Amino acid sequence: MLQEIAMTDRTAFGIGAAIYLMAFILGGIMLLFKKRYPRAAMFALLTGGFLMQTLGLNLRGAEIKACPLGNGFEIAQFIAWSLVLLYFIVGPIFRLRLLGFFAAGLTTLLAGGTWLVPAWDKPYPPGIFGGNPWIELHAALAIFSYGVFAIVALVSTMFLIQQHGLKKKQFSGVYAYLPSVQQLDLMAKRLMITGGTVLTAALIFGAVFWINNPDLVPLFKLGVTCFIWGGYLTVVILRIQKKLVTRRHAIAAIVLFLLALASLWPVQSARHSELDTPPSVESLSK
Repeated sequence: MLQEIAMTDRTAFGIGAAIYLMAFILGGIMLLFKKRYPRAAMFALLTGGFLMQTLGLNLRGAEIKACPLGNGFEIAQFIAWSLVLLYFIVGPIFRLRLLGFFAAGLTTLLAGGTWLVPAWDKPYPPGIFGGNPWIELHAALAIFSYGVFAIVALVSTMFLIQQHGLKKKQFSGVYAYLPSVQQLDLMAKRLMITGGTVLTAALIFGAVFWINNPDLVPLFKLGVTCFIWGGYLTVVILRIQKKLVTRRHAIAAIVLFLLALASLWPVQSARHSELDTPPSVESLSK
């Protein structure tokens, strides 16, 4: 009986979110009491949460026979999963000790917050993408780019905190574990360009479907998606031209990510109307 319960996707997601919460609480306690930052323990906890979340995504994907991106709950889980995956890649390269702590906090909100709201996990029929690889690739890349933008927002938050510490001439506590503002600013720039590239690729794959089936893509969904893409593209261009740097770039990254998250609900609602017409969706593969 216990084995059967442990193998359900929602149970795996719940355990993963609980582990992320443990990591965030542990890091917060150590920083609050000015103890040695538990880097190894944070990494181990995030790994455990990531593995459980991966299990949940695989179980859900096997059930729906597609990438699990059919409702708000699954999208939030996928963004959180992408965020932790990128942390494993970016953290060791740039030696960002506190990135794990901030990542644990955001993944707790995304994965745990949506898990506590069953209404977000709205059921839908298997094969949500109608067997169309272009739509599935478009959706996966778009949501993965949101994971990249989540990392950018976290790095930007760290930049603002470190900049505040420098202005107040505070160098102990949390400030001692943060990299220099120059390193954080450069990292945010590179990740912003990476996220913009991934999102652009997602829109290109989505355009393949839209060109062949323009009536199946609601104008509202198309408009919101293009608005978010245009916002990130503008920030990338201005950053490359050195017209939007340091503090302004950090604030823009955080605001854009919040707007991107806020746009998921109306875009997801519009997608359901698109998925209600499977015969036409299959026409692309003919």
